[in-house]
Amino acid sequence: MNPILSVKNVNYSYHTQDGETPALSNISFDIMPGSFTCIVGPSGCGKSTLLSLISGLLAPDEGEIYIKGSPAADSAMHIGYMLQKDSLFEWRSVYKNVLLGLETRKSCTPEKKELVNQMLDTYGLGNFKNVKPSQLSGGMRQRAAIIRTLALEPDILLLDEPFSALDYQTRLEVSDDIYRILKEQDKTAILVTHDISEAIAMGDRVIVLSARPGHINKIIDINFDSLKEDRTPFSARSSPEFPDYFNMIWKELVQ
Repeated sequence: MNPILSVKNVNYSYHTQDGETPALSNISFDIMPGSFTCIVGPSGCGKSTLLSLISGLLAPDEGEIYIKGSPAADSAMHIGYMLQKDSLFEWRSVYKNVLLGLETRKSCTPEKKELVNQMLDTYGLGNFKNVKPSQLSGGMRQRAAIIRTLALEPDILLLDEPFSALDYQTRLEVSDDIYRILKEQDKTAILVTHDISEAIAMGDRVIVLSARPGHINKIIDINFDSLKEDRTPFSARSSPEFPDYFNMIWKELVQ
């Protein structure tokens, strides 16, 4: 199987009137189809910048980004981007919020609407599609946001700390929800997080970045042999392998 995404020797610096600030240095990794990759690192190390480069919002100073073997700039593949805030509009119903991306792309076809209705029903929002976002819990709002992103049928989903605004209990519940949804949809996902435990619980791999300028300290494959097919983010946290992964990543972060 070939990578769906390849990042090759990417460097990026922010340029201001005061000079140049290196953000990322010599970043290289591959992402396989259907995988869930997490990126951790100190604050300011360039995690969100890396997602912006992958999405095409920024262009690397050096290096290349390939999607299915072609330069990202020439790729017709769709990339979905889910930010820290759900950005649901209060003056629109949940259903209208979920359709917003399709409306923006002028692709709100009957088939797409049917897909949206199916996802709302499947993921517990079918009875809430005509209410306003303020009537939803934090977890339900995040489910609405992920459905809005998935309605565009992206090939790669970028998640920039989407659970950071939630309280701890809701965060655990929503991470299980999002993990299940992405696995059922067989989506390739990249999650940026400050939370080591969250990265281990959700990821197939964890990429550990250094302090700025961020470079890759280590890429760690995550395997929970004790869970086999029963893995969820919540169950992963109590697995016997979990503490070893935590200590391994912590060691890389503080070196």
